[in-house]
Amino acid sequence: MTATSLGDFVEAIERRRKTLEVRTDDDRVVDELRHQFETRNVEVTHRSLGSLGDTGFVIVRDIDGAFRGALGIDQFRAILSPEIHPPWELAEIDGNQTELFDFLENTLFTSYDRRQMLATAREIEERAWRVGSGRLYAGFQRATALAAQTEIYERLTSHDALAVTVFIDDTWDVSTLDDASIVSEPGGELGEHWFVAFDGGGDELEACALLAEERGNGEFYGFWTYEPAIVDDLVSYLERTYDVR
Repeated sequence: MTATSLGDFVEAIERRRKTLEVRTDDDRVVDELRHQFETRNVEVTHRSLGSLGDTGFVIVRDIDGAFRGALGIDQFRAILSPEIHPPWELAEIDGNQTELFDFLENTLFTSYDRRQMLATAREIEERAWRVGSGRLYAGFQRATALAAQTEIYERLTSHDALAVTVFIDDTWDVSTLDDASIVSEPGGELGEHWFVAFDGGGDELEACALLAEERGNGEFYGFWTYEPAIVDDLVSYLERTYDVR
């Protein structure tokens, strides 16, 4: 896509609608998920488990009804309230953390708070840490937010083959992050959006991105994606718009 703003990416994803097919005999679970997704671009449907005698699971279907994946309800809840870990700790956790995020990629979320945003950003940073090469772009909105994450990003820049660029809608006068590029452009869209994008370091299967607009005080509206074309478009937009080299 040819984007002229970060908001264009959010609008493009908004046009993709998904269905969550909840298989459970517990009406409370259905009510909980419907409440959780009532402000998302998602339709929640319900079907009984019948004789399966299980706690239940969720099937994700795309706008055409095609099967995208299935996840146990307990695992699915982990997506909604993820734990925050440094990227190097995520790399050591058993199991594929990405699996938890794949089921809702390219689906809009609303009313994410800063904790949920940070936890999702960590999963993307983990990929960059594990691959150790490529380009990692992160928009922090304000200098105070960047200052709180300098320890994380100083360690990420310890990979010589990983080029890290951070963006803020603010001035930056702290003598840290010497190995990262800083893009500072006050008064524009950078103050309204939180994003983290990793180009995959030469492997498109590792490419991923998170982009959200702050529409309320600490409330975010956006999406995450593992679709290489979307990640590439976002990276290209940032490089073109902010003259990143």
